[in-house]
Amino acid sequence: MKNCYQAKFSRQAAVIVILAVAAAGCSDAQPGPTSGDKPNAGDTGAVPGNKKFELKLMDWQGQNPPYQAAYDHVIQEYMKLHPNVKIEHIYQPLANNGYDKLLDTQFVSHNAPDAMQLSGDMINKYTNQGYIINMEGYLNQPTPYSGGKKWIDTFVGGEASFLQAKISNRFGVISFVPVDGGPGLADNRPFFYNKDLLKKAGVAEVPKTWKQFIEACQKLKEAGITPVAADKERWVNWINQWTGNQFGENYASQFFDPKYDNIKELYATKRSIAALTGKIDRKDPILNAQIDLVKEFSQYWQDGWAGTGEQAAQQLFMYQKAAFLLDGNWNYGYYKENIKDFAWDVMPFPVITKETSPLAEEAFPKGASTLATYGWGLNKDLEKDPDKLKVVIDFFHFATSKEVQNKFVDTAITNSPVDGVHVPEVMKPFMETERNKLKNPNGNTFYLEAEPTVRVAASQQFYTGKIDKEQYLTLLEESTKKSTTKKAKDQLDEKIGLPNAMTAVEKQIAELEAAKAAQILIDTKKKSLETMKLQLELYKKYAEPALK
Repeated sequence: MKNCYQAKFSRQAAVIVILAVAAAGCSDAQPGPTSGDKPNAGDTGAVPGNKKFELKLMDWQGQNPPYQAAYDHVIQEYMKLHPNVKIEHIYQPLANNGYDKLLDTQFVSHNAPDAMQLSGDMINKYTNQGYIINMEGYLNQPTPYSGGKKWIDTFVGGEASFLQAKISNRFGVISFVPVDGGPGLADNRPFFYNKDLLKKAGVAEVPKTWKQFIEACQKLKEAGITPVAADKERWVNWINQWTGNQFGENYASQFFDPKYDNIKELYATKRSIAALTGKIDRKDPILNAQIDLVKEFSQYWQDGWAGTGEQAAQQLFMYQKAAFLLDGNWNYGYYKENIKDFAWDVMPFPVITKETSPLAEEAFPKGASTLATYGWGLNKDLEKDPDKLKVVIDFFHFATSKEVQNKFVDTAITNSPVDGVHVPEVMKPFMETERNKLKNPNGNTFYLEAEPTVRVAASQQFYTGKIDKEQYLTLLEESTKKSTTKKAKDQLDEKIGLPNAMTAVEKQIAELEAAKAAQILIDTKKKSLETMKLQLELYKKYAEPALK
């Protein structure tokens, strides 16, 4: 099942962890390819017909029938076109970090799959470690399916759409191929709801605001119906993130020089430094408003939720044991296929209005109009077998062609990273609306900056009444101080941080200019470099004094 929390959270935190090479093991990383590395123009898309090829592709979609079926269909269609190519589609669960733990072992022993689906964190990590291929040379050439357009120009936003991905790894390169999920998808996933249970409880209208949602939950509770199916981890992260991101537009910017305003890529860095330096502390009004809101809401979650897994929570909804379930579009097809005995639908995440909190922005974040750092990485070991590499690249040319994508989105029930592909009608509740207009919502700084396992464990204790609010704040505060201190030290480090990354990018710019590369490539690199310089300024001016 696609771990969309991980993908989306990584996307929003990409600049926080930008080039955090120590965490990714970059001190031992192999030298990365320069952006000038390119395949032979005449060879891209060429599948040698005089040899047999066996490819292995690995993803986490096995528990998600629509996505699995969409990928299987692409694979089967490609093998029909190329009978000499056999593709094994491997399913590996994400649970307990088993997916990347397996890849860690496989990469070291050089037996990883030829291509593997990766979250943003994984892409940055394996790029920094030199385990996946720099795709820029391939992306900047036409494909057999693009009508003469460069591959990169077939994606929404073209070259510029990959900027965030480029500045998130130490080499400043694009090292993945996006196949599913494009811009326009709302950050806040919607609630699936049981129409029959709402009617039974006397809820006449589908809630649109948080106040209406809480009122509906209260009616359900009074009718003896569990309002919400929650789980012990994914739910905790989602509900904190997606209530928090309706608070504090540009809130952390007040603590910094205005020269750093209006640069989205720097906002997470400012929030992190504000927490490190105590500008945002446990008395922060936004932080407290969000904590109080979720605590009040927790009374409507099922008994024993802190011991409930993600799939068990989904089953509560499917067996009519709970009226609401927060979930993603990747599971829509599964519910459609398996829920036959009650009427259900999907409603957008409720907007928090000033009726609930005077600090609410009454709006949602505006998602990037560019692509998230999420997709498929190609095993660098493929470079040892040029013919096999050609086949793997051609497969992804095919998978990202407009014709194939138009079928893919209908089967998987998703939107596409490829330009010009239609959005399925059932996807409309998952897409952004006019309320998606916030550029830099601050949210609960402690929750966002604390170490992931700490914040989830602390939240479980707080929401179940095992610790009080002051104890909860202390746990988050201590973890936030530790994580933001490490982050600042890593970024300031000459060997593994921003100074080293900037040197690498400067070298790449010089190589591109010497090779008379396309100006857009040079400009993108220069923009990445300028962002890094400003980020380093922030750390030196505001964070470094606090570290002494």
